[in-house]
Amino acid sequence: MLKALLDLRVIAALFAASSIVACSTPSPVTPSASSAAVVDLSARPSAEIAGVYALSFNVWTGGAFQEVSSLSVGSQELILTAHVTSIAGAPAQKGTVTFEYCSYKGLPPNDIARADEAPKEACAQGTADWARLASKSIGGGTCPTLGIGYACVNFGVVRIPRDVGFRFRYSPQGSGIAAGVSEEKNFTWVAAL
Repeated sequence: MLKALLDLRVIAALFAASSIVACSTPSPVTPSASSAAVVDLSARPSAEIAGVYALSFNVWTGGAFQEVSSLSVGSQELILTAHVTSIAGAPAQKGTVTFEYCSYKGLPPNDIARADEAPKEACAQGTADWARLASKSIGGGTCPTLGIGYACVNFGVVRIPRDVGFRFRYSPQGSGIAAGVSEEKNFTWVAAL
């Protein structure tokens, strides 16, 4: 009988030991710390990716945009065109473009006798500042025939020969493409022939 009692105690001790080992080993159905971190990371929104911010100068001719590098004064309306894509070339689906022009300090905007518009170099030197021209939604129909990823604004007809600096700022508003600023570019109006 004593032997049977000892056998029961040994079995009970082995059972207790195996229970402790079983409870200290992670269960295959219980998520580990590393798998929880993976799930947590995959549930977060993806980071914004770098973008390409291209500014071009256009006129509307024959039902289509035509890129130009200069215009004669008093001839056609200049259309500023912003194109925003990811570095892989996918167009921005949403966001806002704010067009800016270089403006001499202290001069009133829209004054035909004392034009405030300045070349981009004046902004770089500090004699002028970047001024807001207009804000447009990407893909908001501001560029007929160009589609998603574009925004356009009319600068108008210019009557005094000069160079004017332009750029745009892009605000993503959840598009997945990072905010950015286009290259600063001058546009030239020449005297009419």
